[in-house]
Amino acid sequence: RASPHVGLDRSLLPIRGRRAHARRMGFPAPPGAGDDAEEDEGAGLINLDMGAFGSGSMSDPLRHAVGMRTAQDECKMRMWNSFPSLFQNTIFHGEQDAKIKALRHSGSMQERLAHCKELKEAGNTLLKTATATVAASPKASETSEEDTMRRKKREAMAKKVSDLEEAVLEKEQELRLLRRDLALAKSELAEAAAPTASAPSTAAAAAIEGGAGSSEAKEVLEKAISSYEKAAGLLRYVECVRPDWRNDDGSYKGIEDKHLRVDAVALEGDSPEAQEARDLVASCYLNAALAAQRLEDWPKMRSACDEVLAHVNPNSVKALYRRAQARVAPQSALDADRAAAIQDLHAAAQLAPQDKDVRGLLAKLKAERRRQEASDRSTFAGMFERGEVVTNDPRAETGDKPPKLDLNDPRVQAMLDVRPGPGGFADDESVSATPSKPSTGRARAAQHRG
Repeated sequence: RASPHVGLDRSLLPIRGRRAHARRMGFPAPPGAGDDAEEDEGAGLINLDMGAFGSGSMSDPLRHAVGMRTAQDECKMRMWNSFPSLFQNTIFHGEQDAKIKALRHSGSMQERLAHCKELKEAGNTLLKTATATVAASPKASETSEEDTMRRKKREAMAKKVSDLEEAVLEKEQELRLLRRDLALAKSELAEAAAPTASAPSTAAAAAIEGGAGSSEAKEVLEKAISSYEKAAGLLRYVECVRPDWRNDDGSYKGIEDKHLRVDAVALEGDSPEAQEARDLVASCYLNAALAAQRLEDWPKMRSACDEVLAHVNPNSVKALYRRAQARVAPQSALDADRAAAIQDLHAAAQLAPQDKDVRGLLAKLKAERRRQEASDRSTFAGMFERGEVVTNDPRAETGDKPPKLDLNDPRVQAMLDVRPGPGGFADDESVSATPSKPSTGRARAAQHRG
C-alpha cells in the first residue's frame, strides 16, 4: 500500500511518524525511535553519527546545519581571524566614534596626527597613574600562593648572579624609582592644572592602589588600551566596505574577508609626516603592550609587539624586549619559549648593545638555560652509556690475530685432522692458521697401507 510519506526525507518526520512509516513499509523500527526515546543532546557536527542520521531527533539537522555554517564562515574569515584583537577593534571604533570615522575619510594628515596625539596622551595619563600607584604597592600577582612561590624561586635564582650584574640591576632599580617619581609628579601636575574627562577619577586611582588584580584597576588599564587602539586606528585600521553590514539594532553581521579593506597609507613613504605616523603607531602599540603586561594578559602583550615588528618597525628594540618578556612570563612557558625569547634579545642586543635592560634579561635567561642543561645532564647521565654497542662489521671488531701454527707439530695435526705425506711438509716454518686442503679418505688409506 502506498504511503503518504513516500518520497519525503525521513529525517524531516517526527520520531513517531518515522516509526509508523517503517511499520507500514515492512521495515523494522529505527533504533531509538520508541515512544520513550530521549532526544540526543550531543555536540552536533563533530559527534554526529551520519549512519544513524535518520533515526535521531529533529535537533540533529539543526546542529548539523549550524556546524556547516560555522565551517563555511571560518573559510570566509581567515584573514579576519588572523588579525589580533588590537587591530580588529579598529573596525568598530570607526563605527562607534563619528569623529574617528570622519577623520579617516575626510580629515587631513595633520588633523589625524593631532587627534592621534590627543588619544595617546589620554592613554598615557591612565597608564601612568595605574603604573605609578601599582608600583608603590605589592603586586596582586604576588599575593596568591602560586605567585609567592614563583617570587621565592626568582629570588633564589637571583642570588647566583654575579656581583657585577647585581650592581647593574641595583643601579637600574634606582633609575626606575626616579622615573616613577617623575611620572607621578607630572601626572599630578597635569591633573591639578587642567583635569580632563579622560583622566581617571580620584576614586579610580585609589582603587588601583589595591593592586592590578582589582576590577577597578583592570577597568582603568583596559580603558588605556582602548585609547591606544583608537589613536593607532586613526593611521592604521581595517574597515568593512559592505554597506549593509550593520543591522538596525546596532549589531553587526558576519565579517567576510572579501569585504575588508586594510588602510595603512599614512605609514607609507619617507616623508616627515609618514615617519611621525610610524613613530606614533609604534608607541601606541608598545604602550598597549605595557598595559597588557600590568593586566598579565600575555597573549595581548605579545600580539601588540608582533604588530610593531611585522607592520611598523622590524628593528624596534622595545618591541623585541617586551615580546621576550611576554614569552617567558606565563607559568606555562616552555624551554622553546625561553629559546625564542633569547633569540629576540640577541636581535635587540645587536641593535642596541648598550641597553642595560636587554643585556640584563638576556644574561638572566642564559643563566637559567645553563642551570637547566646542567640539571638535565646530571639527571640523565649514564642512561645511554650502560652497555656496549654491538656491530656485525668485522672491521670494527678488535682482537688479536689468529696465531701461526706449525703443521709439523703432531698436536696441531690432530687438531686440524691433517696427515703429512711420506716426506712430511716441505716447509718447516710456521704457516698461517688457514689450513691446506685436507687429504681425502682414499689418500689416507693409501698412506696406512704404505
